[in-house]
Amino acid sequence: MTRMHKGLAMALLCLCLAGSPSPLWAQNPEDVSTKEVIVLLKEQNSKLSRDLRRIQREIAALRADLDKPGVKDVFAGIGYIFGLFGAAAFAASRRRE
Repeated sequence: MTRMHKGLAMALLCLCLAGSPSPLWAQNPEDVSTKEVIVLLKEQNSKLSRDLRRIQREIAALRADLDKPGVKDVFAGIGYIFGLFGAAAFAASRRRE
């Protein structure tokens, strides 16, 4: 029975593909002059250039923001300083005894 189902499915697939309409095949492009194509390409090029410049500015701004120390870095530095003073105070107290 499974061979019959496979054969039926294969036949149905072949019928669907054989009876497909012509839009699947390549169609003739419309008559477009080369000047129009050049104008369209220049417009697309300028638009892509603008978008690329905008993205580069955003990346530069993000890098500038990442270079600045954040709140976490400030508190880490203060904690480091307090830790050094604490170790120095502990060492000084041990010398007195």
